[in-house]
Amino acid sequence: MRNGVIFLVPVPIGNLRDITLRALDILAEVPLIACEDTRKTAFLLGEHNIPIPKLVSFHKFNERSREDMLFQHLESGQNLAIVSDAGSPAISDPALGIVKKAVAMGIDVIALPGPTALIPAFSVSGFGDSRFQFLGFLPTRKKELDSLLKELLTYPYPTVIYESVHHLRNTLENLHRVLGDRQISISREISKLFEECLRGSLREILEDYQITEKGEFVIVIAGANPEIQVFPNPEAEAFLEQNKDMKSKPLAVLMAEHFGISKNQAYEYITRQRKA
Repeated sequence: MRNGVIFLVPVPIGNLRDITLRALDILAEVPLIACEDTRKTAFLLGEHNIPIPKLVSFHKFNERSREDMLFQHLESGQNLAIVSDAGSPAISDPALGIVKKAVAMGIDVIALPGPTALIPAFSVSGFGDSRFQFLGFLPTRKKELDSLLKELLTYPYPTVIYESVHHLRNTLENLHRVLGDRQISISREISKLFEECLRGSLREILEDYQITEKGEFVIVIAGANPEIQVFPNPEAEAFLEQNKDMKSKPLAVLMAEHFGISKNQAYEYITRQRKA
């Protein structure tokens, strides 16, 4: 018997009309839908007049215990749709685990194109480029976070991250601490009634903090200036010599602005060089 197919079905991140006709067809045809919140999925189906099939909750707290049941369903030859609460499954989403196992088992996985917060946020950021990287949610442990953010010091293209309302300000402060005064774009509540996009430098945004802390956020970070992305460089030593009479802390501020690096990085460099 041929295994069933997994359909990854994107659902609206805000406006309920942001769903494709094909997605509605799949949701109406499958006998089982795995979803983060059965109530939200039932509401979406009801809004589009789709009879509600069997729904099973599938989220980060129960994904391991649910997988056996879902694979038994697929091995019986029946298809399965997987949806998240909003956006595309398997993008910063529990569905990634079951997709990996399905691929390893030779079970077909078909992803439908559709809503995602990533692309709209990048499109309106004004940092348009043919290349960018997506990091999802940042690590919460400081050591892991700093290690990742330091990679952005020299990454020349935009970086897109997701953030929750609970960690937004702390994340912006960490970005400023490591990256210095980088340009960013913050999109909030994409496609919803109170959708907005805030653009500016990290320093400006933190000094005049006017962000409405409600909803979901996507942050786009401008790439490193290609002219100053390598630090320290030969110019740094000359810069230090030219300002040798300045105290370390004000010099670190000046060097950070000149080289597009963080004040911490500049101060560490100055301290190291002066000790040497």
